[in-house]
Amino acid sequence: MKRLLAPMLALAALFCGAAAAQPQAAFPAKGVHIINPFPPGSPVEYTGRLLAQNLEQHWGKYVIVESRSGAGGTVGANYVAKAAPDGHTLLVTTASPVSFAAALYEKLPYDPVRDLTPIWGLVTPGQVVVVNDQLPVRTLKELVAYAKANPGKLSYASSGIGTVQHFGGELFQARTGTKLIHVPYRGGAPAATDLAGGHVQVMFDSLTNQLRNIEAGKVRPLAILRDKRDGKLPDVPTAAEAGVPGIELVNWISLFAPGGTPAEVVRTLRQTTKSVMAERDVVAKLTETFGEAQILDGEQLAKMIPGEARMYTELVETAGIPKQ
Repeated sequence: MKRLLAPMLALAALFCGAAAAQPQAAFPAKGVHIINPFPPGSPVEYTGRLLAQNLEQHWGKYVIVESRSGAGGTVGANYVAKAAPDGHTLLVTTASPVSFAAALYEKLPYDPVRDLTPIWGLVTPGQVVVVNDQLPVRTLKELVAYAKANPGKLSYASSGIGTVQHFGGELFQARTGTKLIHVPYRGGAPAATDLAGGHVQVMFDSLTNQLRNIEAGKVRPLAILRDKRDGKLPDVPTAAEAGVPGIELVNWISLFAPGGTPAEVVRTLRQTTKSVMAERDVVAKLTETFGEAQILDGEQLAKMIPGEARMYTELVETAGIPKQ
């Protein structure tokens, strides 16, 4: 019996070793779904479709963009965070359900740092303070004065609770001692439409989302919420230049895989995305849409996001911004 057992064990070990040595299937093994956590029509969807188009051409497998909106982007982000960590379900999003949600929500169903692995991104030109053209203010200081003279009578729109627009409005109130009414929408596009229509009066929105209405004269830009002016609106001052410092915000649009995705798959995703999004025609489209946008690779984002989340959490506490 012992004579038979030894060869059988050796043969079993040989088969196990051979099985373990088999290479994993090349990624992607099937089609890829990119989840947009906001309604259609936003700069996020545009970026997602640009990513999908170029990744599909490179891989020869379908890449589609799905909208799973709700709760300021956290519904879609949670869906990806809980998806199989194999790289075939990805998230394209702003910082709203990542850095800002981590700061503004008492509790999230996912950990934005642990459960989402950054792949690629770009820093967008920045937020802009815009008002409906019928509001009798033409500068940021005039907006502060008007809001103080009319406490609780001005409303500001956002793309949902916990989003960058929501954070911008709360930060503005905390820094200026004003009181505005928050009106959350299911996305930036419907919020921008209602601002142009006069249903709300103020928004702290991305320039990309507001540029068309600004050019049409439906809304008035008062200040850029970053440390330098934007080339598309060279006459619009920064918030600091306009006399209201301390309300600057950095926003980005980035691609994520679920946390726990194998390192080899993450490496493939990062290298491929970085390569296809650096093609000349793609860069031209990004520049046309976003203007001065800084490209970030996955490693840069992985280093930046944890510190960013801590910074916004501290800002919420020191500024006395109420958590959701």
